[in-house]
Amino acid sequence: MGNNYYLVAIAAIVIAILAVVLVLRGRGQSQPSAPPSQASAPVAAPREEHHDHITDAAAVATADIAGQFLGIDTTPGGPDDLTRLKGLGPKASGVLNGMGVTQFAQLAALTPSQVAKVDAAMGAFQGRIQRDQWIEQARLLSTGDIPGFEAKFGKLGV
Repeated sequence: MGNNYYLVAIAAIVIAILAVVLVLRGRGQSQPSAPPSQASAPVAAPREEHHDHITDAAAVATADIAGQFLGIDTTPGGPDDLTRLKGLGPKASGVLNGMGVTQFAQLAALTPSQVAKVDAAMGAFQGRIQRDQWIEQARLLSTGDIPGFEAKFGKLGV
């Protein structure tokens, strides 16, 4: 049963790599140039939001798997800096992101069975989710309760 978690993680990585390759391949294609009569007239470029296309593609690729693996809400939204949680560093954040957990609200909403699945897939970080109270910290931060967070867990870094 434990091997299934590794297979899911490997599948997510493979899909993310394929998504990155497809995005990078699309960047290399040349755009057709405008005819000379249109080239002299200045045209305002359409305003685009800033996106990190590689990260976006990887997030979409892992979201499908994460939804099936954990049964969590993988609706798009800006990722949170999970390293703001006490005891959760960049490597552990990367493992969570690989499972599709990118927001405090997602972490806070995990059921006990989902917490067990996440914990089992955390590898070297197994046990930290309970010991460091990531779920409770995430609940406070997802609701914006900074004073409550700092009262229980200490000063929140910037």
